[in-house]
Amino acid sequence: MQLLVVTDIFGTQPEVLLQFDQLGLDYLCVQPYEHQPPSFTDETAAYQHFLAHGGLQAYIKKLGDVLKAQTEAVFLVGFSAGAAACWANLVVEHLTIAQCVGFYGGQIRQMTHLEPLYPTELIFAEETHFSVLDVMDDLAGKMNLQQSLVPYSHGFMNLLSKGYQVEAAGVYWEKIKAGYLSSL
Repeated sequence: MQLLVVTDIFGTQPEVLLQFDQLGLDYLCVQPYEHQPPSFTDETAAYQHFLAHGGLQAYIKKLGDVLKAQTEAVFLVGFSAGAAACWANLVVEHLTIAQCVGFYGGQIRQMTHLEPLYPTELIFAEETHFSVLDVMDDLAGKMNLQQSLVPYSHGFMNLLSKGYQVEAAGVYWEKIKAGYLSSL
């Protein structure tokens, strides 16, 4: 089974890749950019770069192309914009997605009408600019979906984010690893 990691707007920064490498697993990484993005001074700079390179719609398409090319089962893990890109692709039939885990995919709030075709777990974080509980209510009862809200800020898994929480990140990196290994 292929572990497919879908980054947030920071892309494949060395610090982000180091976290993935610490899983000790082979993985394929998808980022929103064609080339290595610059180092960002903050999330606002990263978001502006993300928008300048096509934003979420381009990322959804890019991930869709990668997923359509997969011939073996995929364990999909997405973060923020990556989680939203995953969510948008979970409605595409005949993909090889075995399972999807999405972390703090805030833009999913724009796509609550979608029904995932593959087993999906969404882990929401605390947000300040919209009601996570309203989004979770909108998603409640969908087939193939489990969801939870954790008491951490958006970005708690990414050490480049101001919301990073080292202890929580460690716990969830281990959960990702255990979930992937148990699905083999």
